[in-house]
Amino acid sequence: MALDENPLFMTYNDIISWYIRKNGVTKETISARTGIAVRTLTSLFSKNAGSKKHSLRLLIALAVGLKMIPSHAELMINLNGQFLRDSNITERYYKYLISAGSFGCVAACNDFLVEHGFQPLTDNENISIFQ
Repeated sequence: MALDENPLFMTYNDIISWYIRKNGVTKETISARTGIAVRTLTSLFSKNAGSKKHSLRLLIALAVGLKMIPSHAELMINLNGQFLRDSNITERYYKYLISAGSFGCVAACNDFLVEHGFQPLTDNENISIFQ
């Protein structure tokens, strides 16, 4: 079954599932890319995950790890009942991190955030795939 190149995402799970299939990745690979524990990813990917608000830091790390385009990353966050507001400086930095071509991996995002006085998305010690 081919993936629809112009999908219509109605739920948080729709967008997550599409990107997992698109990238052909496992939870273990995503964990290695993002530093998010497999157990936490299982929670983020559960059927009812969209109804529970997740940490923006985790959602941004997930978006970067799944290589989401910026509009899809913001939609995923919105479908989780949250928004990235320009009036909030941390959220403005998060928007920058998911912007087109800004960063290639979560470790680089973490380094950028720390350099600018913000908390990293995840712990770089837990990241083993830098791509």
